[in-house]
Amino acid sequence: MEEREITIVKGGRQTPFSRGILAQTLAQAGAGPEMAHQIASEVRAELAAEQRFTVEEEEVLARVRDKLVKKDAIAVGRLDKWRILRESSEPVVVLIGGATGVGTSTLAADIARRLNIQSVVGTDSIREVLRHAISPDLLPILHKSSYEIKRQDVRVPVGEEEAVLFGFREQAARVCVGVEAIVDRGLKEGTNLVIEGVHLVPEIIPERYRDHPNVCTIVVHLSDENVHRSRFYIRAMGTAMRRPAEEYIAHFQQIRQIHDYIVESADRAGVNAVENLSIENTSDEVVEIVANRVSGIAERAERRTSPLLMGVDTPRHGIPISQTKSG
Repeated sequence: MEEREITIVKGGRQTPFSRGILAQTLAQAGAGPEMAHQIASEVRAELAAEQRFTVEEEEVLARVRDKLVKKDAIAVGRLDKWRILRESSEPVVVLIGGATGVGTSTLAADIARRLNIQSVVGTDSIREVLRHAISPDLLPILHKSSYEIKRQDVRVPVGEEEAVLFGFREQAARVCVGVEAIVDRGLKEGTNLVIEGVHLVPEIIPERYRDHPNVCTIVVHLSDENVHRSRFYIRAMGTAMRRPAEEYIAHFQQIRQIHDYIVESADRAGVNAVENLSIENTSDEVVEIVANRVSGIAERAERRTSPLLMGVDTPRHGIPISQTKSG
């Protein structure tokens, strides 16, 4: 027997009930995929049994919340905060730093998807713009990957063992000028952003962002060097060998040197450092950190009425910027 269609209503809009969209909404808020699909199916079955064929979105979400309380009380808190972030008119800027290969790009894309943020900016894209504006003769450190900088590129007396970190800090400081311009414009215009990349060193990022309620800075790391090394081979296969692992493995010692420096900088600056062993778990943790950071201002701000269960939302506005080679 064919199921009768159930219609969800919110703010004058109507759409057919979709178990897939409801499960996706729950998954984005941090519920496990299996639990999300189970709850979506249970809610659909209950409404059909009660012959509720036209129902307000808020009622559907209330039923979902009641079921979550019994299955995963922690997920309820995440869902509430996630809804506040999704519906807030306040801009949210998430800065995700970390060494080459730890997964900042993948994490940034997932965080943006879950928070419905359309602008994902890589610091390598900013560096690429600067490369076109500034010649290698004038600033050679901009024209090399962060881990490839040599003593002759630095132009000040430093030992060979100090050249990588000295050059990296110089490069990061230059790139962070562009980061600052993008963040300031985003905050001024109410644009939501996720910015990721190796150049987001907590002690180099302007200090005023650390205390800004709309800005959340996070550092991603991998404690185990073997796990970190293996990520380059996984990434190479995922990009059809356009980013061959050998190039990064050849500079792995320098990459780890930068990695440890970024983690130490996060500790000194009091910035959250998250171990990225599983993208799903890391994404949950980062969404929680962002929600705790900005939900206070989001809750006090004007709430938008964009539906959560009607397919593709109107995105949190902004212009996506493409990624370039990492490092």
